[in-house]
Amino acid sequence: MRSIKYWHIAVLVVVLISIWWISTKVADSKDPLNKTDAYVYGDESALYWFELKSRNGKVEGKLYQQEIIEEIGGVPFLEERTYPVTGKLTDNGYELTVTIDGEVITYDSWISGKDLYVQTHEKNNRLLFKAVNKEELDDYIVALQDNLENAIYHAEKKEQDRLREFFSAFNHAYGYLYSEEDASFQLFLKVDEALLEGEVTGSLLVMEETGNESDPYQETTYELNGITDGVILELYTTVDGKSTKLEGDFHESAASFELSFWETDKKLLFQVVTEEEFNQKYEEFKLEAAR
Repeated sequence: MRSIKYWHIAVLVVVLISIWWISTKVADSKDPLNKTDAYVYGDESALYWFELKSRNGKVEGKLYQQEIIEEIGGVPFLEERTYPVTGKLTDNGYELTVTIDGEVITYDSWISGKDLYVQTHEKNNRLLFKAVNKEELDDYIVALQDNLENAIYHAEKKEQDRLREFFSAFNHAYGYLYSEEDASFQLFLKVDEALLEGEVTGSLLVMEETGNESDPYQETTYELNGITDGVILELYTTVDGKSTKLEGDFHESAASFELSFWETDKKLLFQVVTEEEFNQKYEEFKLEAAR
């Protein structure tokens, strides 16, 4: 009799487990996240999509990113990255967590129709991710590839236009001045010629306070030659009989750049000035040095 009793209990346990398993499967099958292959958001230069599945109130999946990167002076390329996604069911939808470059970001998300709305906790930057099947997602990916090929095709002309614009502005600038109110020196860089091929010649006027009451001010001119592509700047001169290299970077245009200087351990900011602006700063510095 006892064995029959245990057998009945075992059957009951199996039935209960089966009912729980079936109800869980039914619940999971009704979860909107399990009814689509992906949720996609994109524009002409980037594509993002979630692949998500929900089970027992927990969400797992991945966030995919494809972005066309166009860097000055370089050929456009496609950067692809993938991030793991975890999450859970909430009263208002889902809470999704993604770690991007070491930063943990939590998103509030919810289904509207078939699509997925996503926004961060901190900001009201809501994005709509369209529900798509595998074939539709492939169409988005192919479209982004077409945009990449188009960007590569036009990259050479864009680069040529950028270089012409840059060198025109660089050659027409009166000069570039580094000046600080409390500095013991002031620098003025003048471009004599900058060729489209990249060669640069010019001079660097160094204005210094000497600390000598009888002769408080001195200036020295150093001849420069080097190269630039409108992004980096490399110049050479001779200081105390030794060849010295100055390295710098432009701030996206010919209006300013940062350049190393042998008397400091940091790069200094040079900004374009007119002849009138330079003359004013020149006289002010000389007067300050004489005080």
